[in-house]
Amino acid sequence: MYEALLHSDQEALAAITSPEIRIHVTNDLAYGGEYAGLPGFAALFKNTFDLIDSRIEIERFFDAGADTVVAVGRTHGTGRATGTPFDSALVHVLTIKDGLLVGFDAFVEDQPITAAISAAAAQN
Repeated sequence: MYEALLHSDQEALAAITSPEIRIHVTNDLAYGGEYAGLPGFAALFKNTFDLIDSRIEIERFFDAGADTVVAVGRTHGTGRATGTPFDSALVHVLTIKDGLLVGFDAFVEDQPITAAISAAAAQN
């Protein structure tokens, strides 16, 4: 899944994602909020990558129950408009049902990213 996320591979994500997926991203990020369905994933990619160039590195996965996996790691990159680098901690909570991703909750340390994109967000 993370390879599909890293490469914005919507075709690969569609193969493992429920059409009814629910997505939540830290509200304090410029691209944060609620997204729904496969179009929601596409909107999340656009909203994110319009503002930042980033790479996710997962350090650990935890089985958190029959249908939940927690991924802990970091995202690092630069603000597209500013070139300012950032490095932020993250936690992803993945909910799986019938072999498909039905929930994706991203909790991200927002201040380093916000600082890196502040000039880009101000232009929008």
